[in-house]
Order: sequence, then C-alpha cells, then structure tokens
Amino acid sequence: MRIAILTHNYPRFAGDPAGAYVERLATSAAGAGHDVHVLAPHVAGTKDEERGPGALSVRRFRYAPEALERVGYRGDVRSRTLFSPLTLLLLPFFLAAFRRAARRMVQEVRPDVVHAHWWFPGGWIASGLPVPYVVTSHGSDARLLDRGPWFRGVALPVFQRAARVTAASRFLATDLERRLPGSSVVVTPMPVDVDRFSAAFKTPRVVPPRILYAGNLVVGKGVDVLLRAIAELKQRSGPFRVKILGEGPELSSLKALAGQLGIAADVDWSPFVSQDRMPAEYGAATVTVLPSRGQAEGLGLTLVEALLAGSAVVGTPAGGIPEVIEDEKTGLLARDGDATHLAAQIERLLRDGDLRRRLIAEGASRMRETYAPRAGAERFLRIYAEIARPA
Repeated sequence: MRIAILTHNYPRFAGDPAGAYVERLATSAAGAGHDVHVLAPHVAGTKDEERGPGALSVRRFRYAPEALERVGYRGDVRSRTLFSPLTLLLLPFFLAAFRRAARRMVQEVRPDVVHAHWWFPGGWIASGLPVPYVVTSHGSDARLLDRGPWFRGVALPVFQRAARVTAASRFLATDLERRLPGSSVVVTPMPVDVDRFSAAFKTPRVVPPRILYAGNLVVGKGVDVLLRAIAELKQRSGPFRVKILGEGPELSSLKALAGQLGIAADVDWSPFVSQDRMPAEYGAATVTVLPSRGQAEGLGLTLVEALLAGSAVVGTPAGGIPEVIEDEKTGLLARDGDATHLAAQIERLLRDGDLRRRLIAEGASRMRETYAPRAGAERFLRIYAEIARPA
C-alpha cells in the first residue's frame, strides 16, 4: 500500500520531540512493508528530502526564505500563536506551498490513502486532494474550534469529506462529535517509544526526591497551581526539589511567582531537551505532575512516558488525562485549580512508598499495552486498508 502523510510537525533531527509520534507511525508502517511518504514544512537545518528505514521518504516543502520558515513545529499553527503577526504574514505562503507540494506528491507517488495529522492545516490540504484521507486530531487543532463559527465552518467540510476521522483520546473524540454534528470519530491512541522509556524504569531516583513538570509553559497547563502547591508542601513535608522542564510565554511570570512564594531556591528550570534524554528525566523523578486546567489537555502523553519510566504521576481531570490516570489505580487526580489538594496528592506519593510502587506497576503495565508502536500502527493500517482507493 502507498501511504502519504501530511503534517506540520515532524522530527527535524534525531531525538526531536516535535511530531515524534507521527514519525513512529510512519516508521512502523514502513517496517510492515508499506511505501510511506511524509510531507512536512522545511525548517533551517533540515534537508529537502530524506530517507528513513524501509520504504520511508520525507519531503520538506519551502515557503519562505529559510530564516523566516517558522510556521509549524513547536505549535505555531495552534490557536494560541496562530494570530501572531509573523504567522499571519507567512500563513498564506505556507498554505499555498503546502497545497502545491501535496498535489505534486499525489501526482508522483499516486498514494492509495492520505493520512493528515491535525485537521488544520494538514486535513484542510487533504480535503482538496483526489485521494481518500484520514484526519487525526491531536488536541491543539480541536481548540481552534473554540475560536468561533468561522473556524467551525472551515473545519466541518474537512471532517465531512474525510473517509475516517480519528482522535488521540476518547475525550477528544467526544468533543469533536459534539462540535461537528454528523461526525463519527474513532479513538486511536498515539504510539509512544515504549522500549526507550521502559529502559529507565529501574533508574535510581535522585535524592532528595524530585517533583517534575515537563511541558509547555502556558496558562492552560496550570504550572502556577503547581508552584502554589509546592509552597504549601514545603511547609509540612521533608526535603524535595522541583524541576520545571519546558518553554513558553509564561516562563518569566512563573519564575516571578516562585520568588513571591518563597520557593525560588527549591525550583530548577530547564529548557526542552531532546526526546532521547526524556527517559532519564522521568526516571530520576519520584513524582511527575501535569496540573492542566479545564479542557486544555487532549490526552497527556507526558504522563504515559513518566509511568513507563517508573515515575509516579499526579494530574487533574482536565481533558483526556483521566484516560491515563485512573484515580488510585494508575496515579492520583487532584481537583482542577486546587493547589491545596494538589499538594496533598503529591505528599501522599512522596511519603507512601507502597502506594507509589503499586500505582507505578499498574500504570506502566497499562501504558505498555495501550501505547506500543506496533499496536498503534496496526490500528491505522486497518483503517487505511478499509478506505484505500482501488488499485
């Protein structure tokens, strides 16, 4: 089978976390003997064409001088940054180049099926191609539907014309079906590099215990709630340290808040690290926390990775997080926005080694079963076979 994959997010270098699950699906499909062609934006430091393992090829389309190729990757087409002046300026050129490159790929490769990751821009591009397509929502694109009727009007034909619509979590699937009447969405968990993260399972935890947050530093992630919880925890718990691993527009305000709360000396700040270094980060942490707010989390792959690496996890009921954390069975849930309750749940895991080990064992077992790359690829390969155009 010939498969074309359209994405604005795909690893730019070895260990790059951007679109890593898209790469895992592509690699697994190629490893199963299929002819896989990926189309993604060019960015400084990448080649126009690359070869992967098996029959996997990656093309990157150019749309501006290299210094200005900043659309895609790290979230530039998500709702929170879509309206930045630079993105708005470049977006018409980006979309036009993406469409031309997709049409050229279809003419040259003649794929049996197209898989578009994120309904915008990939799904929107795929909807204009003469090939049956799957569109997968990962969460950030679903939030574009919150921007008003215009976005929903643009999205509806994309989903209606798709041969299949899938989402990375049950939460996202339900949300899309509610917003887009008539849509039927299949849940397809994204694959995780299970073997790589599991290799860190027996890594000794650092001393004093480390509390880890890994992710974007944006309001919806609730990192400010975590800092307030740490300030409460410091008053009644033994020694520990906190590591905030991530980047984003809230960095300076979060550092200022840590100072105001009197915990600046207890918090270590780190920019994003490559994907191949993340197992060690989780492996060193006693507890990993994802304190997201509201509906801001499509699933929470951070928690999946942490459990695989042997770190206990605490989250909130935000979005798809309860699909990873079954409270008291694979981790602990804290009330959304409640710093006091979050502090109490973290403290339970720091103090109770038996509880921690039980939750980790059950959680890691479930994650290995659900998020193994082969299982993820097989789900999509069945979908591709059902909708592929006749030879």
